[in-house]
Amino acid sequence: MDKEIRLNKSIQFEKKCSKIIPAGSSTLAKSPHRLSPGHSPFYAESAYGSHFTDIDGNAWLDCEMAMGTVVWGHNRKEVNDAIIKQVYKGINFSVPSTLEYELAEIILARFQQYKAIKFFKNGADSVYAAVRSARYQTGRNMTLSFGEYHGWLDWCSPSYYNCLPSSLGIPDKINLTHISCQTDKEEFTTNINNYGEKIACVILCPANYSSELLKDIIELCHAKGIYVIFDEVTSGIRFAYGGATTLFNLRPDFLCISKGLTNGLPLALVLGDDDDILIMEQLQISNAHAGEHLALAAAIACEKLLSETNEWPTWNQPVKKIMDELSMILTSERNTSAIYLSGSTGCFSLHTPGFRHMEDPFRYHLMEYMSKQLIFTKGYIIFSDSHTIDEIKKVGAVLCDCVKDYYQKLQVNS
Repeated sequence: MDKEIRLNKSIQFEKKCSKIIPAGSSTLAKSPHRLSPGHSPFYAESAYGSHFTDIDGNAWLDCEMAMGTVVWGHNRKEVNDAIIKQVYKGINFSVPSTLEYELAEIILARFQQYKAIKFFKNGADSVYAAVRSARYQTGRNMTLSFGEYHGWLDWCSPSYYNCLPSSLGIPDKINLTHISCQTDKEEFTTNINNYGEKIACVILCPANYSSELLKDIIELCHAKGIYVIFDEVTSGIRFAYGGATTLFNLRPDFLCISKGLTNGLPLALVLGDDDDILIMEQLQISNAHAGEHLALAAAIACEKLLSETNEWPTWNQPVKKIMDELSMILTSERNTSAIYLSGSTGCFSLHTPGFRHMEDPFRYHLMEYMSKQLIFTKGYIIFSDSHTIDEIKKVGAVLCDCVKDYYQKLQVNS
């Protein structure tokens, strides 16, 4: 039975907010403009465990988990306790606290293939710091990526949005220093052979590729003296205990991680060889809040929780069953190209090929269909340690019904 939803306050608040904040949110991925008016909640006022409550008073089963940052559930006691304890010690000092070193040792013990670490406040900065270091170490200017999202900065935005740099307020000459290509090994090899002597680094999101292809990419790059940067800002903590890097037993030159480190607070990091990381002092790479204590304390608490789990992610098996069932439904339909399933148990999506995420008609169907059961999603399905087996099963059942309903509508309209 569909739930009764009132969203008047959300809709009215969005109208006021958008007049003074671009898109109604400083985080574009959270913007009401990316949701469905009358179906999606635009603003929340509280959250606990696997649910959040919007400003209209509706309680939503959260399948977004703050863009995947909240892996232990909203308001997790162990993390909250660490934050509160640190508040009374101090949030930021005029010199570093010992927390920065303490967390660094914990992270380096988890990723033993690396020797040094630097902290940031967001993933885009951690990736760009790796790019800067690679450019300096190689004396080359060019970068190569596969059109994935690595942040909003000049060096990578035009390739992600597939537009002229000037349309984003970026000098068009930036195109001379960045190449974007498909993940096809032949095209990648051609680019490496054509520009290899100019390319400082290759940047990619490893959770999107097979371990065999990743290994080949690393070998091709290293043969040409090119640094490899793994951007696991989104996937790192959610994908596996050590992310795709450790799961696939690979060693890129730089590994960047952010979401999930602190259960929602801003913190990012880049790992690498000591020479490649410690040089960042000479490169003047810095941030006033990188060593802020609340995020560091939260991260240490999260690392302790992670070390105590027998399997990670803890929701892996029930979510795998959902993905298997969805795959069976999709392959059983006549028009198997209508919807595709991609991702992992850490984060997966159902999407229409040929459409960008924001324009995908199935995404809107999904948001609206799931909202009838007070399940919140923006197109990606993201679980956390706080989701119960019954909640995961419920989401899976509604997802399967959603796909079947969409196919029925396609057949009626065809």
